[in-house]
Amino acid sequence: MESDGPRPDYDPRNALADVAATRSSVADRLITPWWYHPALGMILAALVLVGALDLHNAVRIPVAVACAAAIGLLVAAYQRVTGLWVDIRNLGPVSLRWWFAYLVMVVVVVGISLVPSFTDRGLPGWTTALLVVVILVGTIVLGRGMDAAMRAEIRSGAATAPEARR
Repeated sequence: MESDGPRPDYDPRNALADVAATRSSVADRLITPWWYHPALGMILAALVLVGALDLHNAVRIPVAVACAAAIGLLVAAYQRVTGLWVDIRNLGPVSLRWWFAYLVMVVVVVGISLVPSFTDRGLPGWTTALLVVVILVGTIVLGRGMDAAMRAEIRSGAATAPEARR
């Protein structure tokens, strides 16, 4: 049987304070380890490097498989450290823009690095070096920017807090 009014011990301010505390706690747990973005950047840089060089598929394919496995291990390590995983559904408007900028950078850089696959020669050395630096530095800068924006959005309620992973 439902009561006709609010419980005498219920205070909406306390409920809102509990929600804010929970959001803050999740945001505090969601601090990406310092090594995550550099490691991801190095994995992507290896993919770009192998793609940009004029190498046989007997080299490219095993490197691509090893990089995919390394990304899987990196994701598992992140989940183990934080107990959380964030996907695009958890992002707020600002962190989503950071994610989109990262996606565009990866698609453009990886796309350019694959040009040798469709030509008879590799990319010039300076182009290859530039692509490697862009993917490495871009992954670190954009990844950390997205993380900071997402934590701020979780605290403010503009983003959905991710669920815990077991």
